[in-house]
Amino acid sequence: MKEHGYSIYGFYCPEVREKGARIGFRIIDIHTGESGWLALSIEKSVALGYSLLSKRIGRYVVLEDDVIRIGVNALRRFYSSNNKSILGIDEIGPMELAVDKLRTEIIKSLSLAEKALLVVHRNLNDRDIAEVLNKKNPKTYVVTEDNRNKIHMELTQKLLT
Repeated sequence: MKEHGYSIYGFYCPEVREKGARIGFRIIDIHTGESGWLALSIEKSVALGYSLLSKRIGRYVVLEDDVIRIGVNALRRFYSSNNKSILGIDEIGPMELAVDKLRTEIIKSLSLAEKALLVVHRNLNDRDIAEVLNKKNPKTYVVTEDNRNKIHMELTQKLLT
């Protein structure tokens, strides 16, 4: 997309493993590369000295300060950018939506985005986000084993049109 003059803003949240076990998820600003913790397992949170008073999603503790510092700022950069920008979020799910400030920025960014590539949790039940998405009439893709290595070509082509 950069070769076509687009800038990409937003965030993604890859899992982090230690010795084969998932210990949490990072939150990474797509544009700057800055990162922090989205969530850590309860055990890892205790080991690293984080408070367990934060919101919990399953066996994970959401680290609100990092989520706001990385995720909120990434989205604010998006909607203050120029018109050749693409919004990218991987993913819009329970952990991301557990932080009210990030949820608010996601809704605002989705409302303003002309072009976006989003990964949405399969059980998303946030009415406000669903309403914004429905107004945009999004194209939905399901990633499968058969298409996962080539779907990026179709998505890139769709974003360029």
